[in-house]
Amino acid sequence: MTDLPVLRGYERWLKRNATWFIPALENMRTLSICYTPYSSDYHKNEEYYVAFEAVADVIGVYHDAILDRYGQNDLKIKNDTAAARFVKKILCVTEKIQLLVEILAMRRTKDKWRYIVAIEAIKLILRLYLLFKNEGRPLCTYTPEELQKMNNRSKCMEIAHQNFPELSSKSGIRDEENFSDLILMYARHGRGVDPHGDFIVQKSSQSEDSSKPTQTEIVSEIFYLARPLIYSGLRCTTHSKDFTPWVASLTTDLMSLLLKKLATMEKETATATTDAVKKKKKKNMNRANSSRAFMLLLYLLRAPFYQKYTKNKLMFLVALIKHIPLLGSGLLGPILEITFELFERRYFATSAS
Repeated sequence: MTDLPVLRGYERWLKRNATWFIPALENMRTLSICYTPYSSDYHKNEEYYVAFEAVADVIGVYHDAILDRYGQNDLKIKNDTAAARFVKKILCVTEKIQLLVEILAMRRTKDKWRYIVAIEAIKLILRLYLLFKNEGRPLCTYTPEELQKMNNRSKCMEIAHQNFPELSSKSGIRDEENFSDLILMYARHGRGVDPHGDFIVQKSSQSEDSSKPTQTEIVSEIFYLARPLIYSGLRCTTHSKDFTPWVASLTTDLMSLLLKKLATMEKETATATTDAVKKKKKKNMNRANSSRAFMLLLYLLRAPFYQKYTKNKLMFLVALIKHIPLLGSGLLGPILEITFELFERRYFATSAS
């Protein structure tokens, strides 16, 4: 991947030790997220803890690139060109460091919203480019099954390049056209990872939604992608207790969901497909819409609604739990009280954006 001797050596070392090193790094990051907020010096050293988590996340992206594998946050793009993959990596790194940037801005400057607006503007530009490369379809991540299949394929293509270096592209870009049909067939079915495994027959792709999205769907997705920038931009120009950003953000999300629903109804009436395909499409659309509808619950935790309404209700609930003898007063009550306080600190403007 690189011409630097030090990084080349690290990449070779990682490929030999990835089976234990990557899980160990992931476990350290998980421990930092779950347990360090409860330490006595957390508030004092919060930026250092978050910096470690951000660095671990960025290193994870680098490791995925070294091992030529797809990560959990990789987006499915129809025209997945080299430029699109590069933009996906930049977007992923930006998302990994955004909380650290916000904490540093909050602690070191008086006006953190300028930095948040800059982050959200960068993310919006990158996502709009990926939306264009995806021909207007919603930007979704791979399912665990799809990730397994894609990573098996990448591993097999790596084996093919090692065994047949003379067929590799001189430019360093993987060119599948240079390989025989037999090698490609093994790559597509993961036989390079386990040559003696069962032959897995590819499922028919006829049920996949290959139709182009309507203009209503594209506008709906643009509304959804622009919502974080709208919220942070208005917060930058209003005072902290003003509900205008909160209402504008909620309205944008509701408009996106409404347009998505209208587009779904238009497609159902305009296209003539089999019942099986209709059921699968409807199931996928319902899953996507339900996840976005569930995200609306986060508005209960978003400023200034949280400070004015939700927080008092949660503190009242904690007070009731503390009245329970032993378990409530000695364990659950104090834990919930600390958890809500930490959640208020760790739920930033860039969260869920």
